[in-house]
Amino acid sequence: TTSIRGISSPDAYNPSIGIYVDGVPQSSAFLTQELLNVERIELLRGPQGTIWGQNAQAGVLNIITNPITSNTPRLSASTQIANLSKNTMLSASTPLVADWLYAGGSLSYNRFSGQIKNISESNNGRDQKSDTSDSILGNIALSFAPKDSGFLALFKYSSDDLIDHHTGFFLNKHEFDTLVVDEKHFFPLVKRGVSTYALKLSYDFGKSNLSNVTSFQQSHTQKYVEFAPKGISEDTKTTTNELRFNTQYNNGAYSIFGLYYQNLNFYGAQTGGRINKQDISIYGEGKIPLWWDFDFTLGARYAYDLSQRESKNKKDSFQTNVFTPKIALGYDASEDIRLYLLYTLGYKPGGFDFFSGNKIRAENTQNVELGMHSGFWGNKISLDASLYYIYITDKQVYVGDGGFGTSLKNAGTTDSKGIELSLALLPLESLKMSLGMTYGQSRYVKYFDSHHNKDYSGNALSFAPDFTINANLDWRFLHIDKADFFFNINTNFYSQSFFDEGNTFAQKPYALLDLALRIEASNNISLNLFVNNAFNQKYLNTAFPIGMDASSNRYMLDYLRNFGLSLSYKY
Repeated sequence: TTSIRGISSPDAYNPSIGIYVDGVPQSSAFLTQELLNVERIELLRGPQGTIWGQNAQAGVLNIITNPITSNTPRLSASTQIANLSKNTMLSASTPLVADWLYAGGSLSYNRFSGQIKNISESNNGRDQKSDTSDSILGNIALSFAPKDSGFLALFKYSSDDLIDHHTGFFLNKHEFDTLVVDEKHFFPLVKRGVSTYALKLSYDFGKSNLSNVTSFQQSHTQKYVEFAPKGISEDTKTTTNELRFNTQYNNGAYSIFGLYYQNLNFYGAQTGGRINKQDISIYGEGKIPLWWDFDFTLGARYAYDLSQRESKNKKDSFQTNVFTPKIALGYDASEDIRLYLLYTLGYKPGGFDFFSGNKIRAENTQNVELGMHSGFWGNKISLDASLYYIYITDKQVYVGDGGFGTSLKNAGTTDSKGIELSLALLPLESLKMSLGMTYGQSRYVKYFDSHHNKDYSGNALSFAPDFTINANLDWRFLHIDKADFFFNINTNFYSQSFFDEGNTFAQKPYALLDLALRIEASNNISLNLFVNNAFNQKYLNTAFPIGMDASSNRYMLDYLRNFGLSLSYKY
């Protein structure tokens, strides 16, 4: 569950954060994917409904991979061996016809060795740990990009196969405390296969760019649980198409216009039928420079959402019209300091819940933000700061006592308010330091749970600690011939957070410390010795009740200490 500024979603099928890889929207399950051949990752905080549309109410994670359009062949390889994880990755690209046609691809194998010991005598020689997982990921790409033509055609096929023994989802309190289970008959198992086909066409006019991205993603998931040893299947097929026209003007203005279409078909045994969701959107955004170093940004998106459910010769539909504007005023106080005031809207679509089949209304978000971007001393010091207030209506939460008796419902209103600070320091060429901090409150403004006959107004939202901090130091402490030696330290702190609306399941405050010693040689070889969670802090990822008996409560363990080494090579 991803939480940004206190906004998260209990529904894995309908997340609060949009995830894109090279302009292709991804299933929420792919937030846990291994990253292949990545050039950079962009995190946009707060509602992004104007440009990015549905499921971007908390923000957008935009992953950009390395381009393959180079006349120079490129190769990178890496391997990691650690006590909890092992992985190997290979990536390559090469021109097929110089200045015209290019090809590339990546392949990765990842294994999680597990943290929960199985002491069952009937283990039958299987892995001694119960919560293991294996995944194989890969992609191939072909690009037609004639030199100086401005035209690009890129086709990419990606595949992801996962086998996951996720016993960690089902630990009782004793098993969580001891990290030992006695599984005599049953190994919980998830098998998931995903294929993604994407075609991008673009033409660069100089100051303008016209692009169209078409994608088709299909996934099949088989869940084997104790009450369904033959498995529960889920199938999803998603087709998307986005046409976008961007223009940059000489005076610093810009404009964006776009059309978006998505068709999603879902079949899950638990819903007893098929669910279809469609989104048709038109959007635009533009920035206009004003006088005295002010500028004005205005944007809007109109979306028509249609949700349909078909089961046992019965059909039902649900329609929603959503308008998400954006208004921003910017001021360049100097070449190094920019101030802004922003108002944006975002939403999480409603329709039919994939888990229970219930009909729910869309969750709507309003965001007001005052912020600053600044850089000093030749950008050796940079400071970003923002004050935000977010108000959500028709919050979607699961209501019930756990298991299949639980269903998704609209639960009232919430708000989140706080301050974010991000500081980066480069006092020396050999030393980089960064500090990120968030302090805020995320609460239910009004929510009465009729199922439990309790008023949760004023309670904290789930997965929303009031205070978080991240600090990182990367120091090149030694240079010998063509080798550089680096020391890295990273720490994270999280205040108390809750996992339920009643605030009965909580993770106490905790801190994590990561250490690494890195050697970079000849600009293409890197050796990294690392330890993550150095103090072996034991903490929960989530917890939830099963029925009314507290002894049936379930806990999920997050990552313990992981130490090892990795080796990477680039050509």
